[in-house]
Amino acid sequence: MADIIPFDYQGQFVRFNSDGWINATDIARQFGKEPNDWLMQRDSVKYLCALAKAIGESDFLQEYNIISELDGSTAASRAKMLRLAKRTGLVTAKAGAGGGTWLHPKLAVVFARWLDVDFAVWCDLHIDAVLRGSGDALQEYERAHKALESRKELASEQGRGLAQWRHQKEPFQQQVEYWREQLQMTLALDAAI
Repeated sequence: MADIIPFDYQGQFVRFNSDGWINATDIARQFGKEPNDWLMQRDSVKYLCALAKAIGESDFLQEYNIISELDGSTAASRAKMLRLAKRTGLVTAKAGAGGGTWLHPKLAVVFARWLDVDFAVWCDLHIDAVLRGSGDALQEYERAHKALESRKELASEQGRGLAQWRHQKEPFQQQVEYWREQLQMTLALDAAI
């Protein structure tokens, strides 16, 4: 996944990646909701299927129509809706650090409307900034990220060098001491002559 770009929304972080995908898990939690609840709704899945078709992912509408004939209140029907939503390619789920449910940029505002209208407007503006590189912010972010990675790499190399030095220090010190003694003996002999 591309680099993560955190934005502050009312004191809480909203994570986008540099491709504009939004971490739905983070932000839904802030509104006391779960992304899967939105992903199991018929209207949401129908929108996902239509969007997937429009951007050339695949045509899931026929499958949606079959599932939508089922009783929407059953767990099995809701699970099928969720599986279909994830198969569209517009939703990804990742476990672990940096994980969560990530939504395609074209879904962020639709999802945000389900959460809160003010957040939806904020989200729309920030996705545009991420995708279009509003001002120099994206360039500055990329520059800062590159500098961080470069410095981290240098620190790692220096750390390896420091670890090697701990093992090599004593033999070097012994050589210096040996040659100091040799030099002192030579100087002592020269002074005696």
